[in-house]
Amino acid sequence: MLLEVRGLSKTFGGLTAISNVDIVVNEGEIVGLIGPNGAGKTTLVNCLTGAVSPSSGYIRFRGDYIVPDVDKAATEPVVRLSHVMLFIALLWGPVYASAVLAEAMFPLETFLAVLASTIMRLYTARRLASFVRWSRGLTIAFAAFDLFTAIRWFFNADIYGKYRFFSLGPAAIQILPLKQVIILTSLILIIYSPFVVIILLRSGALAAFDIFIKPSRINALGIARTFQNIRLFKNMTVYENVKAARHRHGRCGLLASILRTSRQQVEEKDVALSASETLSFVGLQDMGDLKASNLSYGDQRRLEIARALATDPSLLFLDEPAAGMNPRETAALVELMQEIRQRGITIVIIDHDMKLIMKACDRIIVLDHGKKIAEGTPLEIRTNSEVIEAYLGVEVSHA
Repeated sequence: MLLEVRGLSKTFGGLTAISNVDIVVNEGEIVGLIGPNGAGKTTLVNCLTGAVSPSSGYIRFRGDYIVPDVDKAATEPVVRLSHVMLFIALLWGPVYASAVLAEAMFPLETFLAVLASTIMRLYTARRLASFVRWSRGLTIAFAAFDLFTAIRWFFNADIYGKYRFFSLGPAAIQILPLKQVIILTSLILIIYSPFVVIILLRSGALAAFDIFIKPSRINALGIARTFQNIRLFKNMTVYENVKAARHRHGRCGLLASILRTSRQQVEEKDVALSASETLSFVGLQDMGDLKASNLSYGDQRRLEIARALATDPSLLFLDEPAAGMNPRETAALVELMQEIRQRGITIVIIDHDMKLIMKACDRIIVLDHGKKIAEGTPLEIRTNSEVIEAYLGVEVSHA
């Protein structure tokens, strides 16, 4: 088993793009991933290649976790933390202002600063529940500040406690004793702040915030991809595009490149040789000096495959590689995929071209509305009633 995916889901706000998807890809296979527009195919590939992180589920590659099991046990504490943060934010503004500011009336700019900080805390707490990446770092920063402030308050309660808290009328009737409020607030923040850091540094939380999983890390493990919309370096030559991908395997740093050490020169020659061999493999050996933008659409697709192959993957995702190709180019693509498989590279292909999928794939997985509805051989998928209904709909009888 090369790739194992269990219970994978991804939500964007209130929209569920994929839901509880299970996939297994075995070594040496060519697997097709199909489904109507909006079925969640590209979102699934984005999760598997590190472009986005799943909301739940796990991914294993060669038995090792790419993403740990991001389930309710990992994400629920963060959501609960966001609710606690809302309370802390509402508490923090008036207590901080009362403790720090000795005067009953204080400058407008100071008031606005405290108000802005309170609003930012409230907004951060709301975004934390949606696992927005920046909210995690800001929450940790707020927690560190709260811990420092609480310790200072706790050991100086007599000083900070002499000011009035929620005073009313000309006689300044004190509604709450500030010293006791300061001590209680300090204890809450001292206990709460370390838990914030612990919760947000867990691996499940890191994955939920798109931090644990990164495309560069996924590629280093041996997973490469092409894109539905071609993403070449248009102003670079064909040869330079492939060299850029190959440099991921470089071991010489910036200093060695500046000094042009012998090791760096040997490495550069290896990169150049490998790039030439890859271009020759995909049939672009005579176009190395052309700008990528000057290639035909079909050749740009081939170049993108070449660039992915230059990273030496074990698993290659091809996202709609036949889009815009004519029948002759599509037939050549099928031959190329078979040659890639002969090199020991497993392929997952996402496409709407059913002739290509049926001809090239050993096994097909079908998604619809973010859920896996079928899996099997091309013959089984061709006759599957759920697949036919997903693509063609179901006849509605009229009375």
